[in-house]
Amino acid sequence: MRVKDLAWRTPPIRPKKAPPFFGQERALRALEAAFRAKGHGYLVGPSGLGKRRRLLALLKGKRFPQEELLYLPLGEEAFPLLLPPGEGRALLEGVEALLAEFTPALFREKGFLYAKSLVEARHEEEAEALLRALSEMAKAEGFQLEESAEGLTLRGQGPLPPELSAQLEETVLGYLEIRQRAQAEVAALRRGFAERVLAPKAQALKERFPQARHYLDWLLESLLRAAALEEELDLRALLPRLLVEGGERVVYEPNPTPERLFGHLEYEVREGTYTTHLGLLRPGALLRAGGGVLVLEAHRVWELGSYPLLKRALAGGEVEPLTPRPEVKGPRLKPAPLTAQVFLVGPPEVMAFLEEDEEFLELFPYRVEFSPDIPYTEENVAYLGGFLEEEGLPVTPEGLAALADEARRWAGHKERLDARLYRVLDLAKEALAQGNPLDRQAVEGAVRAREDRFGLEEELYLEELKEGVVALEVAGERVGEVNGLVVLEGPLPAGRPVRITAQAGPGREGILSIDREVGLGGQVFHKAVLTLAGYLRGRYAELGALSATVSLVFEQSYGGIEGDSAGLAELLAVLSALSGLPLRQDLAVTGAIDQTGKVLAVGRVAEKVEGFFRVCRTLGLTGTQGVVLPRANLPHLVLRPEVVEAVEEGRFHLYAVEEADEAIELLFGRRAYWVHEKVREVLEHFQRLENGEGKG
Repeated sequence: MRVKDLAWRTPPIRPKKAPPFFGQERALRALEAAFRAKGHGYLVGPSGLGKRRRLLALLKGKRFPQEELLYLPLGEEAFPLLLPPGEGRALLEGVEALLAEFTPALFREKGFLYAKSLVEARHEEEAEALLRALSEMAKAEGFQLEESAEGLTLRGQGPLPPELSAQLEETVLGYLEIRQRAQAEVAALRRGFAERVLAPKAQALKERFPQARHYLDWLLESLLRAAALEEELDLRALLPRLLVEGGERVVYEPNPTPERLFGHLEYEVREGTYTTHLGLLRPGALLRAGGGVLVLEAHRVWELGSYPLLKRALAGGEVEPLTPRPEVKGPRLKPAPLTAQVFLVGPPEVMAFLEEDEEFLELFPYRVEFSPDIPYTEENVAYLGGFLEEEGLPVTPEGLAALADEARRWAGHKERLDARLYRVLDLAKEALAQGNPLDRQAVEGAVRAREDRFGLEEELYLEELKEGVVALEVAGERVGEVNGLVVLEGPLPAGRPVRITAQAGPGREGILSIDREVGLGGQVFHKAVLTLAGYLRGRYAELGALSATVSLVFEQSYGGIEGDSAGLAELLAVLSALSGLPLRQDLAVTGAIDQTGKVLAVGRVAEKVEGFFRVCRTLGLTGTQGVVLPRANLPHLVLRPEVVEAVEEGRFHLYAVEEADEAIELLFGRRAYWVHEKVREVLEHFQRLENGEGKG
């Protein structure tokens, strides 16, 4: 069937404000299910789809619980505590107010000083009575009692009488006991006085924050003990650390190292000693997103070594901040509850690697799959324009139509749009730099400029064609030769014809692929060759085992070959080599075949057609040249305007076929049954030769 109608251009469409997940409804449904179940998930799809940005846009403005996270010191350990919004700050301020009461001024009040003076005076009087008694006894024995920094001593003539020595020892012990009792009573007085001031405030805090009762009891006891013993306290070691309060609970962490993901406790050097306290605790993304959503790039989590730690945290439902090395003195942190939903984002190859881990699938049960393309509808095109405008790029209806056409070409289908929005955005930016407003002319100019940047290899190839360095004919007829079509992958994939030749003779080896034999053919390519052999066996089954050896090769091809899109071209070359009938060289062929002779669709058909058109234009258009392609590929003919124009004007032709026989009649210029009969005659002749018949 000759193809004439190739019209596919998009009409002008006005932009329309776009929802974040336009065209990706499947992904949106999966996300909604994950949010309902509060489960972790992963977004998978090719790069450029805007997976992460779409998710963040969807979550923008969404309300999440705003629980506040504190760490409370408790001796040598520190415990996490979740409180309702505002309560964490209130507890911290209450503790700060309590600590503010604990100052030296607390013990300079008149009431305390008067009570202290009474206690000290009473014990001083008792101590003086002991000393007087010892002094009188010493005088009676001719000795003098003296007090010095070293203590009590008796000075006099001669040895110290035993009775006086014993009395001295008893007095010293009594004196020390009195001093100790005095200190104990003053300590009790200090504790009691501090308790009368601090305990009511601590009790009020305990009534308001019953969850923090153990901490507040420990704090009060620490203060009272310090008051009694007149110790200096490092108040930093007593304060709670308000780690997370308010803020945005949708967190994207671009650099998910273990420290940035889980948080860490810093340390400092004081007088040669490594020390730390809760004030040096830094929250990680898992805690900052508490109650909300944390978004991470999957490959970065893996590369930075955070993946095993993340799995452990999700499995246990706890986040343990990283602590410094063992010699650092400070509190031991207990894990905090993990209340964030975690979503990983990545391309299919990264996610396929992670999906091999069974634990991954258990921890991330929600797969959010993005399609690489979306339906081509007027609404989706309008949404595409709305997306561009949100990104700050004003676009005219004509410019939007041109961008949509490029998105259809990238998708390789008239009824699909490439969903890589940020690839479209890049092209739009380039077009706007070429011409403002962003209209069709600007877009087409940007496309030409991009093709020119990547076009050196194609330019050199066409020069070699004209010089005859590349042996390729686009006119006339040849036996056992056909123009196949391949695509060179790269930033801008380009189609290119390749000469496929076949040679046939008697033998038992069947179809022999030279490219396969030398290791240039891949597995799918080899499968296509075997499929071709299967077609021949079925087509000429009445002859029994085929007594022929046919060698096939892609001429002047020195790289690896993969795929089955040359199956139809290879069949035509084999039939020509067997029958001795020539094939048209002005037609290039693409298409896979099955063993029954049905022609199957192939990829990148538009690039292949355009590649052969460029070659024909370079060597000279004759008006008969064209491409034979699978009918199933008709929706994929999103061709450049110059090719469409040439086809409509009859300077270039496209033929869509469903069966191998249709291609046979086009390339041989004869009825298919006649070609098959000629092949059959040759195969019978080869069979007789193999059986030793017909030899002179």
